[in-house]
Amino acid sequence: MVTGFPSPAQGYEQNRIDFNQFLYKHPSATVVMQIDSSRYNHMCIFNGDYIIIDRSKKVKPNSLVVYESEGQFVIGRVFDIKGETFITGVITHVLHTVKES
Repeated sequence: MVTGFPSPAQGYEQNRIDFNQFLYKHPSATVVMQIDSSRYNHMCIFNGDYIIIDRSKKVKPNSLVVYESEGQFVIGRVFDIKGETFITGVITHVLHTVKES
């Protein structure tokens, strides 16, 4: 027995987004780091944000990267890095939580 009427949205269903597939293109080479500083506010990366770092992604001149400087991890654009340094990986995403005031 069929009762009621069909949903007007029938046929327009969307597939769910798999954030793992979206954020981790190379899962074995991807790491997540939480920012514990307001030093990067000018880059719209805020204290408490998470950054997704892909260590397998090719570094380009304008890439936003994490690199080591004087024993610290630092965020910057490749063209701003001075001297020899070890680039940890390319930042692919910044996860920011919207805070209510």
